Order: sequence, then C-alpha cells, then structure tokens
Amino acid sequence: MTCSADSPAGDTATAPDLLHEEVPAEPAQISPLRDLLAGWAAGTGLLPERVQDLLLAVYEAMANVVVHAYPSRLGTFTLHARHVGDAVTVTIRDTGQWQPVPRSTLLGGRGLPLIHTLADQALVETSIAGTTVTMTWTCGSLPATPATESASG
Repeated sequence: MTCSADSPAGDTATAPDLLHEEVPAEPAQISPLRDLLAGWAAGTGLLPERVQDLLLAVYEAMANVVVHAYPSRLGTFTLHARHVGDAVTVTIRDTGQWQPVPRSTLLGGRGLPLIHTLADQALVETSIAGTTVTMTWTCGSLPATPATESASG
C-alpha cells in the first residue's frame, strides 16, 4: 500500500517526502520542532491517531537528547523525517554520549519504552559518535493496543 490522497489523513501532495532540521539541544527547541513535524506528518497519509503517536514518540526522543545527551556541554540534534511508499520514518540523532538512566531513579526512564510502544518499529543505536533513534510508522496501520488478559474458565 502506498500513502495516497485517498488516505484518511489527507493529500500527500501537500507534504514533501523529506523534512530535515538541525537545532540546538535546548528545551525551547522541542515544541516548535514538534509543531513543524505535525504539519509535515499530517500530509503523509498516516491516520490521525498515528500522527499523534508519531508526535509523542518523537517528542520523547527529542526530550531525551535535551536531558541526557550533553550533560556538560552544549550540543545539537537533527530531526530527519522521510516518507517513502507506505512508511514514514523519523530519525533523531545527536553527537552526545549515551547516559543510561539508573534503575533506582524514580523520575524518568519511561521515554524509550513509550517510543517502542508508539512506533511500529523503533531502533536505538548508541556509539561514541552519539545516539540515533529511528522510528517507523506504516500508513493505514492502527495504533498498538495494550494486550488484555482473557479470563479462563
């Protein structure tokens, strides 16, 4: 399936196939970048519910950069969004150092599990060169629903 003008989310002709931005890793950058991404994603053919999943997952990835990537220096991150065929892929990349959250921390540590739940596919790659989070959604797919236990008896 290819995302198309007859997709419930709208006309793909209104959105370019590519969005690329590099910004300082500062809290004030996240909301404007999310808003820019929202406008772009609305034209990809993703169902509106999936656009909301995308925006929340990408927001979490950007917040992780701001909070964890550059603890002792200023840095930047890039957002690269691409729409090819029936897939929308968003990559958040930084050049900071991976800072795992200690298990004993009461606050935080929920962003990556949330990203994995919201995206159809999510991959986190870390190296000395930085961290890359790649998230993919398929046009027409429905949001993941939590598994429910069935009662036996």
